[in-house]
Amino acid sequence: MQQADNLGALPGVDHGFCTINDPLRPDDVFICKQVHSATVIEWEADQQSNTVPADGVFTGERQPIAVITADCLPILIAAKNAASVAAVHGGWKGLQAGIIANAVQRFAEEGIAAEQLLVAIGPSIKPCCYEVSEGFIGQLQADQGHLWPDTPAPWSVVQPAPLLPAQIAPPQAQQTGSAWFDLSGYGVMLLQAAGIRREQIEVSAVCTYCTSPAFASYRRRTHHPDEPKTLLYSWIARRAITD
Repeated sequence: MQQADNLGALPGVDHGFCTINDPLRPDDVFICKQVHSATVIEWEADQQSNTVPADGVFTGERQPIAVITADCLPILIAAKNAASVAAVHGGWKGLQAGIIANAVQRFAEEGIAAEQLLVAIGPSIKPCCYEVSEGFIGQLQADQGHLWPDTPAPWSVVQPAPLLPAQIAPPQAQQTGSAWFDLSGYGVMLLQAAGIRREQIEVSAVCTYCTSPAFASYRRRTHHPDEPKTLLYSWIARRAITD
């Protein structure tokens, strides 16, 4: 199981980024029925896991909450005073539709401002392995280009090297005119647009495609269909000592 340093330093919060069978994953973790939306719900005791359509869950209770991913961004958010936490599934559709702003707003509704939050983005596909089409880039630029008017856009026409030593070869380009998309960089831009400073955000350098075969990667499995299907669980919970 991996942890983020910033959330790990909060005495009132437990969290982890782990495989589906990791013994440290809480048994009773609540997960939404993820549908690539911008919907963030608040956990309620009568909700059944995997039945409520949403892609983020927020709670001020001690119930462990989680998202499952296989390349998308797993985003864990905690108030610095550990009063509330959230888990967000950040695929490009949900990110573009505003799920990060919606999650930050949930904290604001409880009187917790953006500057009082810490955010950890867990293992996800990195630009070394995330090829997107020319049409995707054109649409994203038209819709979201205001986020990077004076800074580089979150993609490159040249395939970048992995951030960590690759154990699995990154894919070769499959499309003409494509680009290599920085999903976690895009997530950071959206967090900053929602009022969270860069120093409040920790981003894992792990690429789910090329860093390790143990990490779930939907895209890698499309290129290597014999691989067993697995998922990455990213969970967070308030500890009892906070009350």
